[in-house]
Amino acid sequence: MRHLVLSAESLSEERLSRLSPEEFDALPFGAIKLDAQGQVLAYNAAESAFSRRAAPSVLGRRFFEDIAPCTNVADFRGRFDALVERGRGTESFDFQFRFRWGTRHVRIRLMLLGDGSRWVFVTSLLAPMFLPMEG
Repeated sequence: MRHLVLSAESLSEERLSRLSPEEFDALPFGAIKLDAQGQVLAYNAAESAFSRRAAPSVLGRRFFEDIAPCTNVADFRGRFDALVERGRGTESFDFQFRFRWGTRHVRIRLMLLGDGSRWVFVTSLLAPMFLPMEG
């Protein structure tokens, strides 16, 4: 029996390399695989639903320039490029995607694997709630 992957933070390089196409598509968070030029090679169902973009419409397109230009900033692209320079590893941080229909607060996990594959995982976060103080 295979174990379910419930969060991007729990996804190991070994587990990622063993995911079937069906398991990849069933991940409960966004998963995007990029090539060395930043073109989208894989885009799972969760990210399709969150971004309102069908996978076929993004495959082969440049992630930072065409698909998510809001990520082409130091807080995102800069971290990604630094990870690529290191040659391997992972980094997580919070980010906001701004769509026409609203803002999406997310936790990003970038992974660069030993085989050179580059991954962006996107987990939705609840927007912070501010409640009035009682008193």
